[in-house]
Amino acid sequence: MIRSGTWTGGLLLGAALALAPASAHADGRIVDLHGAVVAGGMTGWGNGATGSPDFFREAQGPGFGAELGVRLLVLDLSVRFLQMVGSNGREGTLSTVMFGPTLEIPIEGGRVDTAGHRRPAKTVLRPSLAAGVGFGTPAPVNPPLSADQISGKGFLTTARFGIERFFGPVFGLEAHAEAGYHYFLGGQGLINGSRVDDHSSGGHVGLFAGAVLHLGI
Repeated sequence: MIRSGTWTGGLLLGAALALAPASAHADGRIVDLHGAVVAGGMTGWGNGATGSPDFFREAQGPGFGAELGVRLLVLDLSVRFLQMVGSNGREGTLSTVMFGPTLEIPIEGGRVDTAGHRRPAKTVLRPSLAAGVGFGTPAPVNPPLSADQISGKGFLTTARFGIERFFGPVFGLEAHAEAGYHYFLGGQGLINGSRVDDHSSGGHVGLFAGAVLHLGI
């Protein structure tokens, strides 16, 4: 199943890159360093083996966190940390490292003026595809993150569709929906090890909003 998911993710990423124009970054930056504080919620489902509940189903609910990334033209590498909350306060966490194409489509501003200069976009649509790895814990992380705290880890592919409103050249407010597929092993599971039943696979969805800072050239 890992091999099938990897090929599917690779085909989707390749198709998006083939269709993406080089000018699909609405702010005109070649390199964009971006950081955001985010809040929202996620849920998921999966067909875990006996004694291996799906991480996304167990950790579902509201949460908050931070995301840092760098985008070169249409290729984006990002790291996100989410802290889930519940009736008992802070609960599980999810850390992800994702890579894939991101387009920025201006729907307000971003046009070329009479002198041939591109005006900054005020509002952009931001569809993206990404693949990467994730690490989940059933409780708040006690830094530094160690293997004995991880209850799930594995491979993810995620599609996002978002919108961002800029308030000046470096600050914006954004919201996005996301959905994808995951294949997670238990915290002590090994891909080629003896505990091959210690896994779950399925889908996940989320809805998030955030405040974003952009720096770049």
